[in-house]
Amino acid sequence: MKAHTDSAVVTGDEPSRAPEGGGAAGLSFWGRVHEVLTPIYDPKGLRYSWWDLFRDAYFTFDRRTLGFTRILLGLFLIGDLFRRTWDWVDMFSVEGVLPNHVNLFRRGADNFTIFNAFSTSGELWVLWAVILATYVCLLVGYKTKLAQVLSLLWVASMNGRVLLIENGGYVVHNLLLLWTAFLPLGDRFSVDAMRASLARSKERSAEDLNDRSHVDDPYKPNAYVTILGLVLILQLASIYFFNVVHKTGTAWKNGTAVHYVLYVDRMVNPAIALVREYIPGWAILAMTRVTLAFEASIPVCLLAPIGRVWARRLVIGMMNALHLAFGTTFVLGPFAWALCVFSTLLFGKEDWEVAAQTMRRVHRARVVGFDPTSPGALWACRVLMRMDRFSLLTFEERPGLGGKLTARATKEATEAGATKEGATKEGAAALADIVAALPLGPVMAWKLRLPGIRGLVDAALRAMDRNDFGAVLGLSVPAAAGVAEPPTPLARGKKRFVSVLRELAIVAMWAGAINQAAVELWCINRRIRVPQPEPLKVLSHKLRFLQGWFMFSPNPVMDDGTIVVDAVTIDGRHLNPFTGKEPDFDLIHAKSYEYNQIWSDYFNRMHLGSNSGYRDAMKEYLFRYPERTGRPQDVIVSGDVFWVKDWNPKWGRTDSYGQEQEKVFTFVNPQAQAQADALAKKAGVPAPVAAPPPSVFKEAPPPPHRLAVPREGGEPGTPPQPPQPREPRERGEAPEGAAPVDDPEPPQTPSR
Repeated sequence: MKAHTDSAVVTGDEPSRAPEGGGAAGLSFWGRVHEVLTPIYDPKGLRYSWWDLFRDAYFTFDRRTLGFTRILLGLFLIGDLFRRTWDWVDMFSVEGVLPNHVNLFRRGADNFTIFNAFSTSGELWVLWAVILATYVCLLVGYKTKLAQVLSLLWVASMNGRVLLIENGGYVVHNLLLLWTAFLPLGDRFSVDAMRASLARSKERSAEDLNDRSHVDDPYKPNAYVTILGLVLILQLASIYFFNVVHKTGTAWKNGTAVHYVLYVDRMVNPAIALVREYIPGWAILAMTRVTLAFEASIPVCLLAPIGRVWARRLVIGMMNALHLAFGTTFVLGPFAWALCVFSTLLFGKEDWEVAAQTMRRVHRARVVGFDPTSPGALWACRVLMRMDRFSLLTFEERPGLGGKLTARATKEATEAGATKEGATKEGAAALADIVAALPLGPVMAWKLRLPGIRGLVDAALRAMDRNDFGAVLGLSVPAAAGVAEPPTPLARGKKRFVSVLRELAIVAMWAGAINQAAVELWCINRRIRVPQPEPLKVLSHKLRFLQGWFMFSPNPVMDDGTIVVDAVTIDGRHLNPFTGKEPDFDLIHAKSYEYNQIWSDYFNRMHLGSNSGYRDAMKEYLFRYPERTGRPQDVIVSGDVFWVKDWNPKWGRTDSYGQEQEKVFTFVNPQAQAQADALAKKAGVPAPVAAPPPSVFKEAPPPPHRLAVPREGGEPGTPPQPPQPREPRERGEAPEGAAPVDDPEPPQTPSR
């Protein structure tokens, strides 16, 4: 452990140690001033300088935290990939709503996406499998740095392939992968760390296995110091700070904003839509105030230099409470879950100490017996030793066991209430006790004790012992125990050089982020015009690392709408090819449109006039409807595409109003029309034609929507006040280069 302690001091894992004798004798005047200003409050003599405090607060990650974040990031990415799976071909292939050739030749497309190189459904499914394999490698920590870089490429490419469906969550998703790509996520709890430890330290006896001093790399202490620590804090703080700054509308001031958001049917979860009308007014007002309070408090707690540990814990709690609520209430894509993963980077060493004290149970301590001449048993013990972070496993040699492992309770475990000391278990029972001693092991150990599973595990272990499973895998007993030589000065110098390049890359990306924020944020660009040099624009735009933070600002969305297609099939039926059902024009009584985020945002963008260049691709997608269903009678002859919208209920009401429609475009399939005319002529009946829109759309446009909100200091139900106008753009528009990261109203055009 001496090497680890020394390297920890050098790399900043621990504060400097005060010189023995302690006095300031012999110091210069400024040296004595430094001694006075340097607080010493560790009884062991560890002196914390102001730099120690500043470094620990703003520049330091715990490598255990990075390993934990990697696991959650891998799970999140796999879940997001499966979220997209149902629309994989519809969005990314030449058979989808935006074929590659349209995407490649659109005007002003300046972002990069590797997905343009994959056209057919077969190619895309192969790519899907490669992406899944990458995410699994990241999850388990195999070839971690390569998996990080590839994951960033896959995520940015997926999010940038169809900008018609991009929303704020996609940008947060990109930023999460960008910043974590600079971190050593594979140094703890990973296959890479396990392989490196097994290669660095060779054990062949119980004495070697019970010495844990070389489990972790002495040159990779728990504390990891990088400028990215400060960058990440500022990034998270800016997300919440600017969200609060931009919420200047009447609905936020009067506390009714959540009411209007809950009635945006294109975003709300169907389950929430069924119960929203039963939520009392006081609860709506409270949720609005809590949302603002959390968003305002998070930046303060993140930047607080005092009470750092509890301030960060508050941030983690507030972020997860806020975004778990968002994620379960609305279909916002990856937004909520990406920020939940972001929050885990804030766990510090104090949190890991609490976790260890809470999870470590002495009654689970076991003595593991093994045969040192068995390659398989010895290898299993070497792996268990590295997984035993609570030091609850002790190893003893038991010649003659072969490939089997045994387990018995230690004296301390017996005193703490475990089974009788000396009772030795084998097979599944022993494996269950061993697994229970590992971190989070009890979650799995109880399953090994179930009758059916226990029998299967016993049979598998006997088969492995009988067939000498270690020899099958090519394992062998190390010729001699020992620890690998430390890296040479040249190797350490090379590593430091790479570290410097990494820090410079972080600074460059952060400079691009600051410039993008100054260009994009309303509270800045409406006061001063900040230029955006081309190099900084490339850093922000090529992979969509944008910085627009104005969720539901300045007021929440108060109108709602979706696209409805009234298509006529060759046999005369009317259907909406996007749903496979008859066109449903009734939004007034809708309880969520039941579209996922991908289709909700696609429809919301396609009705805009500036996106008319993408409507031919939509027509071709509609004409391919019978290819997707496999039914010849589903051939589309003609139809109309409508944008149908209404206004969200006023405060104190639960009924939407003011429904209206706008015909976006009409389409005709010439080949199908000729075929339908021929069939109709042969049958002596009129050819199928599109039906006129329902009369409900002929009503006069509704009056300007006003917020029925309480006046300042008033009660709900008092005369309404007009909302502040949406600024600085019409709904669906954004400043140049902007993709409102938290804004449910995405940019009007898919290109910048």
